[in-house]
Amino acid sequence: MGRMNSARISRWLIVKLLPVFLIALFMANLTFARETWMGFQAGLSLPNLKGGDNPLSQGYTSRRAPFFGIMINHTLSGPFALKTEICYSSQGGQRNGLQPIAADQVPFPLPPDLMLYADFNNKAIIDYVEIPLMLEVNSGERMKFFIDGGVYAGYRVRAKTVTSGTSLIYLDPNGMMPLDPNLQVPFDATTDISDEINRWNFGLCGALGVKMPLGSGLAVASVRFNYGLKNIQAHPEITGKNKTGALIISLGYYRLISR
Repeated sequence: MGRMNSARISRWLIVKLLPVFLIALFMANLTFARETWMGFQAGLSLPNLKGGDNPLSQGYTSRRAPFFGIMINHTLSGPFALKTEICYSSQGGQRNGLQPIAADQVPFPLPPDLMLYADFNNKAIIDYVEIPLMLEVNSGERMKFFIDGGVYAGYRVRAKTVTSGTSLIYLDPNGMMPLDPNLQVPFDATTDISDEINRWNFGLCGALGVKMPLGSGLAVASVRFNYGLKNIQAHPEITGKNKTGALIISLGYYRLISR
């Protein structure tokens, strides 16, 4: 019981206090920034949906997705810098093969609480505009290695599923009991699921990378992650609970705009 309470307190501190601390740090240090660099970045995201507490929210794997945005780096004293970004980040995941479906996905009436299964491809695409705020530590002279850590807030701009394939409908998760052995149901569809996904998301983020001189600016390469702390499902009692997460590989370029 004591360990559970400690874990809950730790999560509360991360969720409630860390964003406030970093925002205060950002506002305080803008005045003391020695240099300000601005640039762009783009790359490949490998998002996934984590967690899942019922069959409808479990079993997702990573998919490939775009990532791009603007970044601003305020260098502070010593090796420290404060990095802010505005990014377009595509989250979500995919499930291919035999998977659960809701009764309303079949073209005939069935009890709404009946769990059915079908063999098809299912891609969940949830796009956010994200604003990360990270503290950066640099090492090196001409070529600088850096590590970032902080938090982000995300605003959902699109949510849809893209499904494809044709399948029998099964009463069991092993595909041994077809509802009707002569009925093949098509799943080729693009479905807006915005009403099923919460508008706001937030979580932790970090990166490892390198900056090196290129022309009149700096080229940047990084590997980063984000991990959502908030359940994204608007109706968890029906569709279960998921959190976002992604591994991102990106390239970028900085230009000095003030010193």
